[in-house]
Formats: sequence, C-alpha cells, structure tokens
Amino acid sequence: MRLKLLAALLMLTAATTSINYPKTITTRVEPEPCVVGHTSAPIGFWTWPANSHVNIYLREPDFSAEYVSAVELAIGNWDAAAVENGSNVHFSFRGLTRETTSADGDLTIIRGDVYNSKIKHLAVLQAHSLKSNQLIDYAVVIVDSRVKNPEVLTNIVVHELGHSLGLLDCNSCSRKGTAMSLLKSGNESNGIEGPTVCDKMAVLSAYRDLALRVRAASTVLTDLR
Repeated sequence: MRLKLLAALLMLTAATTSINYPKTITTRVEPEPCVVGHTSAPIGFWTWPANSHVNIYLREPDFSAEYVSAVELAIGNWDAAAVENGSNVHFSFRGLTRETTSADGDLTIIRGDVYNSKIKHLAVLQAHSLKSNQLIDYAVVIVDSRVKNPEVLTNIVVHELGHSLGLLDCNSCSRKGTAMSLLKSGNESNGIEGPTVCDKMAVLSAYRDLALRVRAASTVLTDLR
C-alpha cells in the first residue's frame, strides 16, 4: 500500500512540474516619433540669440495680478528646458509694467484686438530685430481681449515662446504632440503647459541651424496664433 501511495505521489509531482503556467506579458508603449507636420512643428521663425536671457513683463491694466501665475507657469517650463533644447535661452518673469518695454532682451505681453472670424487667431507675436537679421532684440505678444481663462493664457504663452525659439505653427499636428498646434477657442485649454519632447527636439534643430548661419531679414516679423 505504501509503495502504491509513493508511486502516486511521484506521478503527481511529475505532472505538476510539467505544467506550463502562462507568464505575465508586459506591453511596452513606445513614444510616438517626432514627425514634422504630425507631432512636431516646423522651424524657421526668428529666435532669441543663443545663451541670452529674456525678461518678460505683463502690461497693466491689460492684465491683473490674477494672471501672473498662469504666465509664470509657461515661462518656468520653457526656462527649465533651456539646456536640453540646445538654445540655453533663459526666461524670467519680471512682473507687471505700465509700459511696453523695448530694452534688449525684453518681451512684453499686452492685450489687443487680434481675433477675427476669418483667421481666428488668439494672439500675435511681434519680433523686432534692430540689426535686420533673424535674431530677436525685443518682442511684444498681443493677446486677444476675449481670452479670459488663465489656463488658455498659459497655453498661448507657451506657444508664443515657442515661436521666439524658432518654431512655426503646426495646424496639422496633434494637440498633445506640440505646443504649436491650434487652440480651439479662447475658453478651452489644450492642456499644454510647457514644451513637449518634440518641441525641445525642434528647438534643438533650430539652434543647430542658427549656429551655421544667421540670415538677413526685415526689422519686424509678425506671426499669428
């Protein structure tokens, strides 16, 4: 009897060890590649000189103190990417001002009538080059008066700072792929609070190109958002 029991146990052990249990399968989600026109903006806009420092102001009474944190968020996120994106351009928020400043390295954010039913832009960047090249000396961002949502203001500032680092609009890009895609309205945020991975890669390309040549240009360049 003991022999039969021992034989049965040995057979059970052999059967158990031969079972192939299913293994846990981990699916790795690969990031979507940066493709110009799909997830990445093209380059070609004017830029701040490499290694420069940009001082950003909000003009009163166009903007009140309640909008400061929204602007600081966008500025801080671009500033944090200065080394990674190859520009080494740093941004600092300098507070509220009563004047539109035009000192070297200054950018003033003001309000104005930008939007119209045909073009449907919510902001415009005016870049000024005193040396008539593609390097920005100072700039003005005009935000349409209908933009009241602080989150949308963050999206706009992120977008306009992208322009100032060489990025162009990408109307065909996915909304999450780049800060340079379209905003649906002045009331609906796109959730972009800083440069995406593809934005950083595009700026890197822009500044590599800038290191090779600086092109002649007019004294003012305007780009609509």
